Amino acid sequence: MFEKMKRLAEKYHAGQFRKGPGNVPYIVHPQTVARTLLEWGEPEDSPAVAVAWGHDLLEDTTVTEAEIREVADDRVLAGIKLLTRPREEDKKLYLRSIVESGDREAMLVKIADRICNSRDFVKLEGKLYAFQYLHEADMLEAALEVFRRDGVVAAARAAWKEHDAELCEEARREMTLGCMLGGAVGDALGAPVEFLDLKRIEEVYGCFGVTGYVEFGDGTGGVTDDTQMALFTAEGILRANVRANDKGICHGPSVVHGAYLRWLRTQGWKLPENTPDFIPDSGWLVHEKALWKERAPGRTCLNALACGRWGELKARNKSKGCGTVMRTAPAGLFFNPVPAYEMGCDFSAITHGHPTGITAGGALAMLVSMLLLGKPLPDAVDETIAFLEPKPEAVETVAALKHAKTAQSVSELGEGWVAEEALAIGVYCALKHTWDFRAGVLEAVNIDGDSDSTGAIAGNILGALNGVSGIPKEWIRNLREREIIETVANDLLTQIETNEDGYSTSEWWEKYPGY
Repeated sequence: MFEKMKRLAEKYHAGQFRKGPGNVPYIVHPQTVARTLLEWGEPEDSPAVAVAWGHDLLEDTTVTEAEIREVADDRVLAGIKLLTRPREEDKKLYLRSIVESGDREAMLVKIADRICNSRDFVKLEGKLYAFQYLHEADMLEAALEVFRRDGVVAAARAAWKEHDAELCEEARREMTLGCMLGGAVGDALGAPVEFLDLKRIEEVYGCFGVTGYVEFGDGTGGVTDDTQMALFTAEGILRANVRANDKGICHGPSVVHGAYLRWLRTQGWKLPENTPDFIPDSGWLVHEKALWKERAPGRTCLNALACGRWGELKARNKSKGCGTVMRTAPAGLFFNPVPAYEMGCDFSAITHGHPTGITAGGALAMLVSMLLLGKPLPDAVDETIAFLEPKPEAVETVAALKHAKTAQSVSELGEGWVAEEALAIGVYCALKHTWDFRAGVLEAVNIDGDSDSTGAIAGNILGALNGVSGIPKEWIRNLREREIIETVANDLLTQIETNEDGYSTSEWWEKYPGY
């Protein structure tokens, strides 16, 4: 049967070519999918192999169902029809229909198709795109669990995981650098217009508003407290990781609290009297003079840190300012989604006492973490909402995220001075301009409101999605603090450098001492 399907596929795909350079005949793709199934151990006379040869026929050629039925049985035709996506149907709904069918052959073919296409995309679009494309079909790979005793299915899932591993390191590097630099770029773009309304922005900078760095005469951009605090959040996470590794126990929020006190020192404020002597000057980040600048720091953050006591990890105020959300992306770059949420909340609570401020900070961390796993942005937003909905303290955060999905304009979402509004604006701009970093970040900063924070949040999300290569090169090149941010991002990727005994190296300990 597969020989007849092969000949039918060769007939109808004749003259068709794959997208991309080289004029590769289209028939190479179904041939590769069929060969992949055989390599996994599927019998040559299996309906799945016949479906593999014909899986694109109804979608991409003029073949009729009657012609397919002449060379194959109804089972093969049903599999091909199941794998044919109606042009108006959403890809997610299409994949869900395959999963819900429970059809082993169709799911096997689709997994092979996904892996083969992803391998092609490595050459055409790069590993980040290939990684994200592969993970759009996570629901399909998970559904094969019901056939876990099937040797061919086991081989398919192993191939999926192997290909994922081939992509993961480079994709994660692109996304981590993109997230940290993207947030900083958005912050720097929005910094000079933070306290201007949109009408005034357009009066000063033209009808399109801010379209690049405008604060300094030399065309460079500089970060504000938003990126400063995100950097110290990352420093605290890395130092906590050193402590956990070398000492076997660590309370992460306590170490991040120390990092925030070092940031407080860079702003010219005195530390609480009971601050241990090892806090103010340890590590490398606090000695970077480029960070010793007062760039409109949030009063809530300053006061909560200065008026609290060492080890006091719950702010005594009721603020839900956006100072929580702007700094929690590094938690998403380091932890898996649920721990990222929990840590994001704990870090936010150090300076802000309102439940919405706390949960919004956790929500951004969770969202970023999901993106690093390859989840499409709409799915990551939906899953974050689903996670938050049972939590009474997250009512306002949930409502803001839902509004971000349905809003017709950014002005509907508020001005971003409070946490849930800033988060919603960042998410809205990322959803609207998912694959256009420039457009998304510029919409986030040209608003009535807290332009640097909304720009930073949108930049974190869009930077993670598009990778560092998706950020305009001139914006990265002209970012004054670029080298510091790149160092921190690369260290988040490294996580820890250890010696032969498994402890942190002396160089790494000096850079990120475990306290």
